[in-house]
Amino acid sequence: MSVELSIFQNALMGSFGSTIEVLIQHPLITYKNALQANRKLKPCVNSIYKGVSINALTMGPLTAVQFAGHSYFYKFFEKRNTIRNLESRSMISSTIAGILSGFIAGPAELVIVQQQKTDKPFMSLMKYMKKKYGCQVIPKGTISCMGRESIYTAGMCSLTPILESRLLTSCQSIYKKKSVKSSLTASIGSGLICGTISHPFDTIKTHIQNNPDVNSFKATRTLLHTEGWSSLFKGIIPRSLRIIGTFFIINECNRFYIKNIFPQF
Repeated sequence: MSVELSIFQNALMGSFGSTIEVLIQHPLITYKNALQANRKLKPCVNSIYKGVSINALTMGPLTAVQFAGHSYFYKFFEKRNTIRNLESRSMISSTIAGILSGFIAGPAELVIVQQQKTDKPFMSLMKYMKKKYGCQVIPKGTISCMGRESIYTAGMCSLTPILESRLLTSCQSIYKKKSVKSSLTASIGSGLICGTISHPFDTIKTHIQNNPDVNSFKATRTLLHTEGWSSLFKGIIPRSLRIIGTFFIINECNRFYIKNIFPQF
């Protein structure tokens, strides 16, 4: 995210980077969901890329909302001079944007989880879900998703560039300028932090969406009772790898985007 760009320009930049990221890293999502649902994963392209269409179609708008929301709230707080510290302003703005984006991510990921569980084509799945669960299934897992996205967006839009900036000022002998090396190091640091903190939210979300006919609170209690608190970190390795990759890919895509499309910034 760039505070110099307009809200619309930031939305386009977020959509651009996230679409590329999804096409590269979707297998990690599939593997993570399989681990969390105690489901065996078929080692074939069709299986590991199941749900990639809906993921790509929703991640573009989702990240656009996160980038645009971050830009909007950053400028909002800047104009009113309510949060003077730039890093704090950025973190708070991205956290709010992430919470709002959870309203989009929740229903979209419900479809992805169910598609990977049932192995049904998209249209057949929609008919199946409507008949079996009804329209009340749509918000399943959304609250957990909002918590996860608040942490995730803060890491992607704020923590990664903040860490990279700190590397350039405190480790000048190693990082002389912004480069792939500084971007990757910052992405690893922020990815591990955000992945660890947000993963319990993601595990609960996946469990709820994998059992949409069960009350959400009851499904969470059942998970903790039968599998213990350690189950909240099931699938953390593939998801953390995916987050690190996401932060790095989007950070580099943003740099490419600004340099080639908006070079005046």
